[in-house]
Amino acid sequence: MNTGYKFDLRYKLWCFLLLALSACKKDGPEPDYPAGSNRYINDWILDSMQVYYYWNNSLPKNPDLDKAPLDFFAALKNSQDRFSRIYNASVPESYYPSPVQNFGFELILFEKAGGDVQATVALVVPGSGAQNAGLQRGQTIHRINGTLPTESNIQNLIRTSVAQRNIALDIEGEGTVTIPAVSISENSVYLYKVFNDMPKPTAYLFYNSFDGRYKQNLQQAFSAFKQAGATELIIDLRYNAGGDVGVCAALAAALSEVNDTDTFLEYRGNSRAGIRKETFGKTISKTYSGTPFSFGELQNMRLSLNRVFILTGGHTASAAEFLVKALRPWTEVIQIGETTLGKDMASFSIRDNNTGKNNPWSIEPLVFKLYNANSEGDYPSGLVPDVTRNELSEALVPLGDPNDPLIREALTMINEKTNRANRMITGSEQPRILYDSREAADRNSNFIVAPENSHNKKQ
Repeated sequence: MNTGYKFDLRYKLWCFLLLALSACKKDGPEPDYPAGSNRYINDWILDSMQVYYYWNNSLPKNPDLDKAPLDFFAALKNSQDRFSRIYNASVPESYYPSPVQNFGFELILFEKAGGDVQATVALVVPGSGAQNAGLQRGQTIHRINGTLPTESNIQNLIRTSVAQRNIALDIEGEGTVTIPAVSISENSVYLYKVFNDMPKPTAYLFYNSFDGRYKQNLQQAFSAFKQAGATELIIDLRYNAGGDVGVCAALAAALSEVNDTDTFLEYRGNSRAGIRKETFGKTISKTYSGTPFSFGELQNMRLSLNRVFILTGGHTASAAEFLVKALRPWTEVIQIGETTLGKDMASFSIRDNNTGKNNPWSIEPLVFKLYNANSEGDYPSGLVPDVTRNELSEALVPLGDPNDPLIREALTMINEKTNRANRMITGSEQPRILYDSREAADRNSNFIVAPENSHNKKQ
């Protein structure tokens, strides 16, 4: 195999994959492909996929190494694989531009029941340029860069705005708002509050990514919940695309009466990787970004809860989905909203560290299926909620507003002392989504597992 590969493993897999690494040597001499050529890059891609890819047994035997890397990688992917990806910073076609990553907001274009098309601000990142410009969730966007957004042009409007590093929005009742592109540091704790006009103080947390850099913000939220004596908790994950498995384990440990030695998850890989179970303590210690939680810190965060309400949507993915699954062996979870995305697998990023070979590509192949402590998993079609609600059945309201249909349903169940239900509530006729900018986050992010160090694979 080509030497000099760097694997940003985002998870301590060395012992787990030792047999895989020792078994991946090709027979015969190593081909000497020209540096930076498609043949060199594609041979590196194929080698990596043969070792780590979950569906490595289904890889084609003699793929065409002369293809462009994007096309070559697509030809290797299994038909069940929606999320493995390849990317190169200099090739725009390899990644999906998102307004939230550049401007600090998300938008949805949809067709209403009467046939009218409307673009709406779905999310505004706290502290972002979008918020500073006065953008608010629920506002109607009439034009983008002077052009009426339609199903056929909106993706190009967003891509052009990202390329030119600014976007001009004509907002109903507000005029034109111009937002420059800046690097967005998205605090995962968007909002926390306590509904005190309830029979029991009810905590609410809008949590938008599993990111260990914002550990203190999460602790502050739970400290406020404890001070208020909250005995019910609503966690809003409707737009959460996932993140760090260590943070997922930490939050699950704060929400349930588990010990650090209890099983958190089970990884199931290909025939070389096999199956491995891991405890809460072990997973938490491998948090990818920021300082890991100590188990004592998590015990101090715990509230007096008998259940947890989790709000989900079609963009709830990866670690956010797994939180729902991972909690169910340990506490009652009531899921409200829409069926989740179905990203039930973990991946890690692989890069070529052979600096003389001019290979700027990285790949993120799906590597493991994820199962909870009861060996429950395998949800590629998503997790179906206990109570179905669609936020677009009504006009969008600010995050945390009790009139939001998902929050209102949770508060109603708490008021009525309702236990877990299996019922369908759909509200009015649902709009047809023409474009949703959160799809870029769905494609650009995978379940993150923590790095150990660089690894050069040897022949």
